Amino acid sequence: MKNKIILGVDPGFNITGISIIKIKPPKKKIKILKIKEIYFLKKHNFKKKMNIIYLYIKKIIKKYKPNKLIMESIFLGKNVISMKRLIQCQSSIILAAIQKKIPIIEYYPKTIKFIITGNGNSTKLDIKKKIEKILNISLNYSKNFDFVDSLAVAICYIKKHIF
Repeated sequence: MKNKIILGVDPGFNITGISIIKIKPPKKKIKILKIKEIYFLKKHNFKKKMNIIYLYIKKIIKKYKPNKLIMESIFLGKNVISMKRLIQCQSSIILAAIQKKIPIIEYYPKTIKFIITGNGNSTKLDIKKKIEKILNISLNYSKNFDFVDSLAVAICYIKKHIF
């Protein structure tokens, strides 16, 4: 197995979480290359936000050359406008990956929670603690959990397909 670079994304139209991780053979050690949360200003209109996400994902892809983009999938909710915006957000991310022929895999939130913690109803704090244990680090980066969610989705893929 050669080094694999995984781009994990937690799409959001207010905050988008992004992580880049590297799996190093032969012990399959996971190394964080970058974690980031993209915050959008209230003054940004929605199209501007989508362009910011699209351009940032393109920049990350160019710099780190990930083998896969792993993304949290949306789930059906009651707020149709929020669902529509999340789908548009995902579309901006997907377009950036497709242009560079990067395979895209999506996982539903309950699947991510189950694979990471063994419980599909885990809290964000449960997931954070489990990821800290898996990576043997402390994640005191932000009061938000968007970057943690992006790490969780990437590690979900690793646990399901590599380990």
